[in-house]
Parts: sequence; C-alpha cells; structure tokens
Amino acid sequence: MTSRVGSSSRPRRSRFGHADSRGFTVTELMVVMVIMVLLAGLAAPRFVGSMRSERLRTGGRVVLSMVQLARSRAASEGRLTRLDFDYDQGRITALRYVQDTQGESDSRQEAREPTWGAMTDNLGQARDLPLGITIRYVGEDLTMTETRRLSELIFRPDGSADSAYVVLEGFDSEVLVVEVDDIRFMPRVLDVSRPEDLDRIEQSMRSRR
Repeated sequence: MTSRVGSSSRPRRSRFGHADSRGFTVTELMVVMVIMVLLAGLAAPRFVGSMRSERLRTGGRVVLSMVQLARSRAASEGRLTRLDFDYDQGRITALRYVQDTQGESDSRQEAREPTWGAMTDNLGQARDLPLGITIRYVGEDLTMTETRRLSELIFRPDGSADSAYVVLEGFDSEVLVVEVDDIRFMPRVLDVSRPEDLDRIEQSMRSRR
C-alpha cells in the first residue's frame, strides 16, 4: 500500500510545471487602498481634535509654571513680583519689584509708583502660549466682564496673591480654567470645557469655600 502522508502539503503546480506563486491583483490592491483611505478619514478628525486639546493643556501648563515662578521668587527674594498678561500677543511676563533708592525731596516723602524690572534669567523669561491659544480672561469671577478684566497679578513676599481665574481659549471655543487661590499655594487646572459651563464651575468652587 502506498503512503500518502505529506501529500497535501505539496505546492500546486501550474500546467507549465511551475509552483503557483500568484500575488495580489490590481483590483485587490485598489480595494485595500480604498479601505485605508476611509479609515484614515475617520481617524483624522479625532487626531486633530486631540492635538488641539493638547495645545490648550500645554497653555495651561505655561500658566501654572509662571504662577509658581512668581510665587517662589516673591518668597525667596522677599519682594513683590508681578505677572503681566498680554491679551493681544498671548504672552505672560514675570517682573520683580525694584526698590526705590532715592532719598526724600524737600524733607517730604514723595509718593512714587512702584518700579518693576523684568527677570533676566532663563526661568524668568517671558513665555508665549502655543499657537492658536489666547488669554481670554484674568479676574475674580468667571462672568468674564471685560471691564473687570485684569492685566496683572501681584504676589506678595509671603507668596500670597489675590484669588483669580485665568481663562485660556483654544479652538472651537474650548476653554481651560486655571485657579490662582490665596489659600491654596499651588495653582490648579479646574476644567476644560465650553464657555457656557463656566457658571457651573464658579458655583461649584464657591460652594467649596
């Protein structure tokens, strides 16, 4: 009796005696390419949205780092420090109070405006927000009334500062809220949401105080 073991594993032979090594046809390749394009089209909006949200969060990290810098410098140097918010340029600048060394004039102490100097070291340099991210509001409440909008925050030598919110706006009106609290030494990101949700955030924060 003749054994047939392994006969099924032999490659098929064409009529010319060669092994059948047929590859993909042009039609099959076109179908695969169409499927890949469709999948890429479905994934692209999610990818773009994720990148935009990450830019907004990066802007939030810039605000957090600048607030921490201003507070630490105020405490370590024992002087006032200030953060300036440039709404048009999307830039945050840290400054320190420069002591006025001039004497009295006419035996009377003259009232002088504080003199501020920019920090010149690498950590204290002005920081720009990522492209497309803007400073929408800095102030005490999230109604974001333009007449009550602040352009600066001052930190005292003990590291304290008046409570305020810093609201950044990204793409599609998405906003990120950073809270600067006099009680809580470290700033924190409250939420990434829509402008219409800011009232809910503020009410939630007031109920916790």
